[in-house]
Amino acid sequence: MSSYSGRHRTPTRAERRAATGRRRLPKAFGAGYALPTAAAATLVVTAGGATAAQSTALASGTAVSAFTAPAAQHSEVLADPALAERSKGEVAQTVAGYTDLAQRRQESSQSVAEGQGRAQERQRVARDKKRKELAAQKREAAKQRAAEKKAAAKELGVSTEDVTVDAAGTPAVADGAWVLPLTNPVFTSGFGPRWGRMHAGDDFGVPIGTPLRAMSNGEVVFAGQQSGYGTMVDIRYTDGTISRYGHMSSLQVTVGQKVSAGEQVGLSGNSGRSTGPHLHLEIHPGGGEPVAPRSWLAAKGLTY
Repeated sequence: MSSYSGRHRTPTRAERRAATGRRRLPKAFGAGYALPTAAAATLVVTAGGATAAQSTALASGTAVSAFTAPAAQHSEVLADPALAERSKGEVAQTVAGYTDLAQRRQESSQSVAEGQGRAQERQRVARDKKRKELAAQKREAAKQRAAEKKAAAKELGVSTEDVTVDAAGTPAVADGAWVLPLTNPVFTSGFGPRWGRMHAGDDFGVPIGTPLRAMSNGEVVFAGQQSGYGTMVDIRYTDGTISRYGHMSSLQVTVGQKVSAGEQVGLSGNSGRSTGPHLHLEIHPGGGEPVAPRSWLAAKGLTY
């Protein structure tokens, strides 16, 4: 035989087994296919032993009679009704156990899901309640602010649009707005000639000590005493207009001080040339000659 060895493909696994005479056991004899019960295992081993014994005897040419008794015994075992019934019972018991376990697991999962659902529902109800409470609180706060704005607007003699309320609930006049110098003014004497001389403002009868306030944002340009006016204060506003309050009893501001609309600047009185407690109000547009306060304030939306 030639020693030449040509190029050949590698033998397959089946070809290697055929060349070596190796045989694989059937899958039915594998560990994964063994029955789980003791009775079923007994049946497999018994039947396998009987079959193997008969096959060996026939293959070796020995007498079959030597194996007749064990085979008969195995046949009797296989035909034993009690063993078969017991095997069936064990199988049924195993199946019932698995079924019961699966059912209990399903019931447990359902119970957990129901518990989670109830917890989520309680959380949803709590959130809805909290939202409703917050909404009610906001409505009540808005209602309270509206009432405060209305009261402040009435006191200042302005519209509610000209009043703001800060976070602490304190009402104030909006920037750029104008207000009357006092609450509920009582008009007693107007602008024009009087007693042979010019009366340069409007008079309002008020008790001594009535709070007087700046009519808009501005700066105090005079605060002190002046002949005829007694204690008085002049305020220049952002548009250049100057207001004068005369016959006051006290001052609460100084020259150069910045004031806001509605800010208290002093108290009314009866100082100077006065016939009784009152506020004398003058309006000087652009710091010039005085004009009738009533018509000028009306143009600002303020009436009395």
